[in-house]
Amino acid sequence: MAIEEVIERPLAEAPPPVEGRPVAVGRPRPKREREEEVMVWPDLVFIEFVVAVLFTLTFIILSVLIDAPLLNRANPDVTPNPSKAPWYFLNLQELLAHMDKAWAGVLLPSVALVFFAVIPYIDRGHEGEGVWFGTKNSGRMTVFTAIYSVVVTWILVLFDAGKFERITRWFPGLVPVKEQVSQEVSPGVFETATFEVGKGFLSMKDVAKRWEWSIGKLDWPKDFSHIPIPFNDVGWIPWHGMNINLPATMAEQVIPLSLVFLLAVLAIAIQWRLGWVRNRHDVFIVMFTGVMAGYLTLTIVGSFFRGQGQALVPPWDVKVDPG
Repeated sequence: MAIEEVIERPLAEAPPPVEGRPVAVGRPRPKREREEEVMVWPDLVFIEFVVAVLFTLTFIILSVLIDAPLLNRANPDVTPNPSKAPWYFLNLQELLAHMDKAWAGVLLPSVALVFFAVIPYIDRGHEGEGVWFGTKNSGRMTVFTAIYSVVVTWILVLFDAGKFERITRWFPGLVPVKEQVSQEVSPGVFETATFEVGKGFLSMKDVAKRWEWSIGKLDWPKDFSHIPIPFNDVGWIPWHGMNINLPATMAEQVIPLSLVFLLAVLAIAIQWRLGWVRNRHDVFIVMFTGVMAGYLTLTIVGSFFRGQGQALVPPWDVKVDPG
């Protein structure tokens, strides 16, 4: 008889001791209490049913209060203005307005997904495993990081929409903007005049377009927009004939990606100084919360604050032109 069977049997049923062998003292297996069990019914299914009912009622109320008329039949020759992606891709569409298309549409989302996938392989600690807010400061870290990410994302979106241009008018080297003003010179006769107006940064793309300075005989951005890649004149090289547009690369790739990285490091550093971030597990809580809060913020901006021509407008001014 195996020793496991002897241990699992009650003491009264244990076989008589054999001379020369150790006596195995068995214990009855403790029974689990009802409070320790989680049953499919009613613990799980009932909660899911209540959530489904609330979800359905919410949609009914929204459909009654919010008018969502069907537009005309899709016409491939006419593009609605604004033309928006499905809501779950609106965050990526919003990113397209702020950085390089390859990074916004493919590389940055791929980096985020890979980051989520490798967390269990890097964070091997068991503190608070499987428990919501299982570590000491995880609750306050989550709240702080969520608020921080929402505020920072909104500031960057507003800056790239030119909402802070008055603050940046002091910046040296910015070329004035040409604006056309229509004036009535006589009754019923209008004349259009063009004026140069000094303005600050209207978007990050102004780094590559309106910001001008010189170093020696080199002028930015004119002399930096066509930098040959080494060996690009060799026919069999994959990058044959390619050149680097350094101002566009700075405005659409280097500066946006550097801001994302530095702001993430800043969020971790602030909470480390506060004594909240203590280990690798806390760092991943901050990073995961920041990614999700930024994701939701960009989705809200793309859904409710982008009007015709993808201009940033209040939600009540968003009107769809069916074409």
